[in-house]
Amino acid sequence: MTIWAGFVQRYNPYTDTWRITSPMCPPGMCSNPVLTEFPSGKVLAISRAPGRMGGEVRLSTYNPETDQWTYLTQGFKVYRMDPAITLLPSGRALVTGGYNYSEIPQATALSSAEEFDPATETWTLLPGKMLTARSNHTATVLYSGKVLVTGGLTSDRQPLASAELYDPATGTWTAAGTLSHPRERHQAIRLGSGHVMVLSGQDNSTQTAVDIYDPYNQRWYAGPALPFAQPSSATLLTTHEVLVTNNSGQAALYSPSQNAWQLEPSPPSSYLRPAVLLYTGQVFFMPGDQPGAVRYTR
Repeated sequence: MTIWAGFVQRYNPYTDTWRITSPMCPPGMCSNPVLTEFPSGKVLAISRAPGRMGGEVRLSTYNPETDQWTYLTQGFKVYRMDPAITLLPSGRALVTGGYNYSEIPQATALSSAEEFDPATETWTLLPGKMLTARSNHTATVLYSGKVLVTGGLTSDRQPLASAELYDPATGTWTAAGTLSHPRERHQAIRLGSGHVMVLSGQDNSTQTAVDIYDPYNQRWYAGPALPFAQPSSATLLTTHEVLVTNNSGQAALYSPSQNAWQLEPSPPSSYLRPAVLLYTGQVFFMPGDQPGAVRYTR
């Protein structure tokens, strides 16, 4: 699915065809949507409408059976921008952190978390809070069902190196060590081994260090450095390799068996976002600098 200014199209990888669906919102009234698909096929969208202080957060759902978008009648329990959203094994979505303007003009990072139930389309504020308030962080579900939260920004927009774990069974948060470098707007991906790879973000830095979290021994260790900086996507392939691209037209493949990166041929477009793993095993990209789409085949 691709969305631009409210207009939505669905892509069929088996027939290599597109079709237009109902719009997500009036033209120009939603941007930067973050989509989460549930096992039922329903999709939750968190987007922005034009407005002061970064715009107004819009929440809506898409029903593939009716091909219709619906605005949620119940919003977040705590108003938040740029949270991390993760699909839990229970089928619910976990939303953590983010920021709001409770003290204008200072943005305030949040430590609260809530869950979305797609069956009732309602939000529940969780009693437990993160150990550290953060926005622009990542949240990754482990094989155990726990959620690893890494990095992000403080209220004064300073990047964080801390990490923590959320246990949905007990509703508790515990510290999970420290990254080698503070990171925000970064990439985190669960490997086939269950370890989590964390890559530098798109913050104009030249940082190529890779951190890997071992959930079985609860420790961090250094992975092989990326061959380029500012990765914009990281995708786990069906081969358990990881494909990483950036907005400068570079691509690299991580081999877990060799614990090494190898450069891949340059993609036809320099701006490849988002990256989606198809059922065919290919990776699907929507270039931002030209019409059409790009598919990567291992």
